[in-house]
Amino acid sequence: MNEPVANDINVNKRTLGKWIASGWLFFFTVLFFIWWLIPQDLTASINSVSARLAFAFAHIFLASLLLFVGFLAVGATRWQIETKDSSANPANSGNRAAAINVHNRVHAQFLSNTTEQFLMFAAALLAAALFLSGSYLRIITLMTIMWIFGRFFFWGGYWYTAVKGLPTYPRAVGLGMGLLCTLSLASIAAIGISLNFPTFAMVYENQAILSQPSAFTWANIIIWPSSVVQGSNIFPIGIVSLIITITAALAVLPRLAPPVVPMALISVIGWLWLLFSGTIPIRF
Repeated sequence: MNEPVANDINVNKRTLGKWIASGWLFFFTVLFFIWWLIPQDLTASINSVSARLAFAFAHIFLASLLLFVGFLAVGATRWQIETKDSSANPANSGNRAAAINVHNRVHAQFLSNTTEQFLMFAAALLAAALFLSGSYLRIITLMTIMWIFGRFFFWGGYWYTAVKGLPTYPRAVGLGMGLLCTLSLASIAAIGISLNFPTFAMVYENQAILSQPSAFTWANIIIWPSSVVQGSNIFPIGIVSLIITITAALAVLPRLAPPVVPMALISVIGWLWLLFSGTIPIRF
């Protein structure tokens, strides 16, 4: 009797894996298309720290508008419910409104999840903006567009599957897209901090930023220190390595969240490559 259940679980895992793989392919396709559309000189004149912070906060504000949209959606749904049934007022019935209306549940879950995702995304965006080279600050614009798009995909997938009573595979695609944006910016921030720790002097030297080569190389994305920094960058490298180790453990030990697996692989392999390739100079 247990065999059909096991087969259903395996089928569900394979189906979820296909959805995630399709979502990743779609993510990178849209990413390269938008990157091609963004003007290369969009951020060429943004050099000072204050200009970088203003640029970053503008994008954080744009991303935060989704919280306002989610708040309005929850409020509108609750207003419709309570005008039809006054007993659904949370002051009288607790969370009865969420229990009797699927739309209210979906909107509330979207608002809650988007708030959590926004906090991580905003922190990664703000940190990455300090270390991106001038012309590559448009990565901030790219990731913000993709994050907002992923949130709407998450919302639509959540609503559709909840109303139809289907598995939440489309929601996982939207969630993965947002996490990839956050992971990309967090990786840039982690590399920038490790390269410039502990003085961060290069961040304030506009002339060095302006003199970056025009040809594309991965090294030109991050602001590199022009001289040997006195001190050690073991501290940030140790912290990031610990977090990545925990991520890898979560992917292996519980085996409950398949989306964690590819993210853990990317984080671990990418970080090991950075450490052993000499891209991040470990100073003692």
